[in-house]
Amino acid sequence: MPSRINDPRASALSRIGQRTIAVVATAGTIIAGSLLWSGQPAHATEDSAGVTVQEVAVALDGVSSELMQTAVEPTESSASAPLQVQVPATASEGVSLSVEDFDLNISLPNAAASAGGQLLGDGTTVYPADGASSNAVIPTAGGVQLLSILESREASESYSYDLTIPAAHRLEATADGGARIVDEQGTVKVEFEAAWAEDASGAAVPTHYVVEGNTLTQVVEHKGLADVAYPIVADPLPVVVFVVTGLALVAVAALALGVASWLVISWWNTCQAKGKYPELSTKNGFTARCVR
Repeated sequence: MPSRINDPRASALSRIGQRTIAVVATAGTIIAGSLLWSGQPAHATEDSAGVTVQEVAVALDGVSSELMQTAVEPTESSASAPLQVQVPATASEGVSLSVEDFDLNISLPNAAASAGGQLLGDGTTVYPADGASSNAVIPTAGGVQLLSILESREASESYSYDLTIPAAHRLEATADGGARIVDEQGTVKVEFEAAWAEDASGAAVPTHYVVEGNTLTQVVEHKGLADVAYPIVADPLPVVVFVVTGLALVAVAALALGVASWLVISWWNTCQAKGKYPELSTKNGFTARCVR
């Protein structure tokens, strides 16, 4: 049976003529050290898809600034980068990240109906599609932000992200309404914070995750609401987690998490005094605890 996780929250808006466009931030920010393009997305042109590139651009421009990340230019691959994110030329490839011996690929919803990626002037890659939703990927200084753009009330209530993860790893629900990827020892590698969704008026929209196998689905229950104000924004946020098991990993963890080395060393010393290791993550900016 799939696991169901509940929790609501957050906001953003954009209307284009008579068409209502909802922006759903689907995978937040992933901390990254190196950003790569898989192939070369075309520059934006006129498009006849159900949701066009131009409509996506206007919709994203109208989203509340605190919800949107700033796009950056891609860089060359670097062997010294602790974590790398790969932005696909086509939605069907999914977005990939890797750190040390851990690799994760996140599929994009409605990918089969999506056209090739088109690059906006600000660095955002848009995947226009026939139908009620499209995808956008924003490369950032810290990683990548994934978004779905919903055309109207006809948009689906379910947005599934198939995760390709290493063998002996699993996706599981958490008690706080989120989800996480753990290895066979139970060590957390990635956490997804609790889902939230809010309409354009600021009202909470019921939302929850469903975990089934290696698929994380966010369900946004907007169709049954009589007075919902479009657009709706909903966001599952993946958080990279490091368990520092040796001093050699201090610099790697500090660079990937964007914190000072002394902070990681301090947690190393604190946890080692207890016979444990520090577990560090990007949750709420920076979170640490001692684990065995």
